[in-house]
Amino acid sequence: IEGTVGVRVTVGANGRVSACSVNASSGSSILDDAACRGMERYARFDPALDAAGNPTSGSYSTRITYRLN
Repeated sequence: IEGTVGVRVTVGANGRVSACSVNASSGSSILDDAACRGMERYARFDPALDAAGNPTSGSYSTRITYRLN
C-alpha cells in the first residue's frame, strides 16, 4: 500500500502531540491510522511560545508519504 496522508496535530506545551486528525486521506484507512499513531507516539516539537515567552499549545499540519522501495 502506498499513499500520502495529510495530518493536523495539536502540540502541547511539553512539545508532545496531544491530538491528531487526518485532513487529507490517502484512501487507505491503514495508512491514515498509521500516520496519526506515528505522530502521537514519536513526534516531538519545540513548543509554541506565548507573548511572554512561555510554552503554550499550538498546531501543525504536514503530509506523510508512504512509498514502497
